[in-house]
Amino acid sequence: MKLPREFIRLPLQFDAQRLADEVVALPAHAWQAHPTKYAGNSAVPLISVNGEANDFFAGPMGETSWLKQSPYLRQVLASFEVVFGRSRLMGLMGGSQVPRHSDINYHWFQRVRIHIPIITFPEVMFHCHDQAIHMGEGEAWIFDNWKSHHVVNPTAQLRVHLVADTLGSATFWKRVEQSLENSVHLPELIAYDPGSHPELKLEVFNTPDVMHPAEVELLSEDLLTDLQASGERNPPDQVFRFVQVVRAFCQDWKALWALYGDAEPAWHHYQLRRDELMQQLLAIRKPLLIASNDRVAQKVMLSRVLVACVHKPIDGLNELQYAN
Repeated sequence: MKLPREFIRLPLQFDAQRLADEVVALPAHAWQAHPTKYAGNSAVPLISVNGEANDFFAGPMGETSWLKQSPYLRQVLASFEVVFGRSRLMGLMGGSQVPRHSDINYHWFQRVRIHIPIITFPEVMFHCHDQAIHMGEGEAWIFDNWKSHHVVNPTAQLRVHLVADTLGSATFWKRVEQSLENSVHLPELIAYDPGSHPELKLEVFNTPDVMHPAEVELLSEDLLTDLQASGERNPPDQVFRFVQVVRAFCQDWKALWALYGDAEPAWHHYQLRRDELMQQLLAIRKPLLIASNDRVAQKVMLSRVLVACVHKPIDGLNELQYAN
C-alpha cells in the first residue's frame, strides 16, 4: 500500500520478552521455507487460508495451531482492532537478507503490513526507497511496501518479526494519523493479560470470483496515471497503446457485468476477455516503467488485475517476464 512516508511507527508498545518466550516455545517443525525460497528466510503461519500450513492470500482465513497455543501473540493482534489476512512470524537468519523488491499484486493495493519485531538487534536495518531504520523490539511499524524495500541482518543471530496483513479500520487509521501528526508522544503499552482471550476478526472474502467493474477501473486507472507520469522515460506510442488496450478492457468488463454479473456459468466470458488483454500486453515488448517505483507497467497490470479479476489461472502466466 502507498503511504504518506516510507516508515510510520504506531503508538503501541508490546512486551518483546513475553513474545520471544512464545516464539521459542514453538517446535522447529513449525518453521517453513519462505514461499519465494529466499535463502535464510523462514516463516511460521499464524493466520492462513483455513488455518493450514500455507502461504496463500486468497480464501477464508483461520488461526493455525501455532497461534492458538500463543496467547500473547493473539492479544497483540487483537489490540489493533482490525480484520486480518495472512499473518506470520518471519525469521531472517544471521548473514541473510530479504532481497530488494516491491509488492505490486492485488492483495497489496489496499492492505498494509504491520511489523512487530520480537527478536532483533541494532544492526538489523530495514530499507525502503531511500530511507533506512532499525525497528526496535516490541515496537509496531507499517511501511510503504509499494516502494522498493529490503532487509539486511548482518549479525550471526536469527531475527524474528510478527508480520500481519490488514485492510485496517477507522480506529487503526486514526492511530496512523496520530503518528503522522506526532500527537501521541508515549506509546500505549499492551501488556500480557493471562485472563484475556480475545476473538480475532479474520478475512473471509478477500478475492472475488469476478471482480466488479468499479474495482477493475480503480486499479487500472491508478496504474495508468502512474504510467503517464513517467514522462519521456517510455516511448509515447507504446504508452498510448498500453492505455488504449487497458481502457478498452475496462469498458468491455462493464458490458460483460451488465450482461452476466458474477454468475459462475458466465465466468468463461470474463476469462476470454482477460486472456485477450494478456496477449495484447505480451505484444507490447518494450517494458514500460511507471513513475512511482520504477516497476514495469505490464507486470503490475498482470499482478494487480489480471491474476485476480476472474476465478481461473491464466494460461502462459510466466510468459510476461521483464527485468524488474
